[in-house]
Amino acid sequence: MNWKVIFTGVIVVSLLFSSCNNSKAKFPQAEVSGLPDTDVKIKRYGKTLFELDTADFQNELIRIKPEFPLFLDADLNDSTNILQLYNYVTDTQLISIYEKSVEVFPNSRFLENELQKAFSRFKYFFPQQPIPVVYTYISDLYFEQPIWIQDSIMVVAIDLYLGNDFPLYAKLGLPYYKVMWMQPQSLPVDMMKAMYFDKVAPAYRPQTLLDRMIDGGKLLVFLDAMFPELPDELKISYTTKQLNWANQNEENIWAFLISNNLLYSKDHQTQSKLIQDGPFTTGFGNESPSRLGVFIGWKIVLSYLKNNPNATLEEVLKMTDSQKLLQNSGYKPQ
Repeated sequence: MNWKVIFTGVIVVSLLFSSCNNSKAKFPQAEVSGLPDTDVKIKRYGKTLFELDTADFQNELIRIKPEFPLFLDADLNDSTNILQLYNYVTDTQLISIYEKSVEVFPNSRFLENELQKAFSRFKYFFPQQPIPVVYTYISDLYFEQPIWIQDSIMVVAIDLYLGNDFPLYAKLGLPYYKVMWMQPQSLPVDMMKAMYFDKVAPAYRPQTLLDRMIDGGKLLVFLDAMFPELPDELKISYTTKQLNWANQNEENIWAFLISNNLLYSKDHQTQSKLIQDGPFTTGFGNESPSRLGVFIGWKIVLSYLKNNPNATLEEVLKMTDSQKLLQNSGYKPQ
């Protein structure tokens, strides 16, 4: 199927009549006011470790071990363990990464302020779920897993959020569409994404393109609820130009999915084109953002919440019947 030819024919006509819609559809329960902030204290293991006196390194490690047992659970009377940590904090590249992390995050105030609000909202919507203790560390640019959660502990590789112009990121071989979001503003969002997947996301296996679209939409609606004042661009990782393109062409994208019977496709390649990250969505032109299927899924879930005001966020996120959700959403792009 030549997606580009088919879609271009639709877009040229409708762009003559479309106008940019920057209005942000709000999740109905997102405007909760008066919630007390959740107390958040971020434990900066990386900063503490690199500031130790290496002339008395073993005793310094023993001193901080009670505060960072997750990182220092090894036998600190074993010289091999001490040497390994010593080599880590004296490595010149790691020192430069640490120094940049302190420059970008001189203190924890920014993260703590963002998380106090987000964790309060999380606690409101999901009162049975625990709020984790947050640790940050220097990962040596371990981009495969920047954030992970274990029980009630969240661990953050803060060196992966130093700004998209940090020169060492180029050595990772990552495409620019990923590097451009390795910035401080992305960190609170990524932390709450980790909370979603670890604590909230339903445990089921999506089959169709619609399933995966709705899954992506649920995550974004979750972020709407956690960050009601945050620009949509940061939640979906689109530039303003990309988000405007998606909003302008929402009706065209939907018409394309319907006319080509793609919603219930189980073909992996078809799904990947519309769901996976990239510089653009294959077949929709270089001006398009990636993940247009997720963008439409977001709109569908928002429409469901708007037309089903008694539904709670938790109930919607647990829904696994994507077709039923779509049917009851009343979704009709304008």
